[in-house]
Amino acid sequence: MKTTVVKLEGTELLITESEKNIQINDIPEEKVGAVWECMLRDYAGYEIFFCFNSERMLAKQEIPIRFLDEVNAELIDDTLIFRLEVTDFTSEIESNLEIAPLTEVGFDGFATFHDHRNPDFFWTSKRIKARLDIWQIHTLNKKGQLTGYVMTMVGQRHSKQIAEIFTIESDDELEFTALLSRTCQTAFTAGKTEVVYMIEKSAPTNYRQIARDLGFKEAGFYQGFRVYL
Repeated sequence: MKTTVVKLEGTELLITESEKNIQINDIPEEKVGAVWECMLRDYAGYEIFFCFNSERMLAKQEIPIRFLDEVNAELIDDTLIFRLEVTDFTSEIESNLEIAPLTEVGFDGFATFHDHRNPDFFWTSKRIKARLDIWQIHTLNKKGQLTGYVMTMVGQRHSKQIAEIFTIESDDELEFTALLSRTCQTAFTAGKTEVVYMIEKSAPTNYRQIARDLGFKEAGFYQGFRVYL
């Protein structure tokens, strides 16, 4: 799954030709119309992802909501950005739950669980499997049954000092707490100095408090929109 960077009207497009999709990060309102017209001409049939991270956006920059509404873009990611520095980490919470790294043998079970819970994620199990070099995945099992997991991005676009928790999937508060705590401890033991966690706004509000209790601080927001040309 090779991604190339193309500049269009001064804006970077991350293009994956094999899957016919394009990702555009933090595009300002004054450029989005011209870029859209060029994409209509050159990339018909592609899936477009407009991504906005408040920590990267310019001062006073706003998401071009009117444009996104006009092209019927679908909001597929709506998260809060939480950051934890190693010096703020309270401690790992003791747990006897069965949490272990995902193995090749267990991947098919994970894939079914992941795709069922997250049918709209860009990172489908197929895409994850093609880029396992940038992921660390830990699963939680009860009596041989997968009940939760955590995905952490540790390669590609991040510095060697940062681990980014992409998602924690669990419907149980104790499981969620154990997965989050274990992931932070693993990252810091491996030499990371910071963990970033994108918590979905739709997640239970007590999950945010659990993160705060471990030392996380809210730092911004992230929104992702999808539209087809």
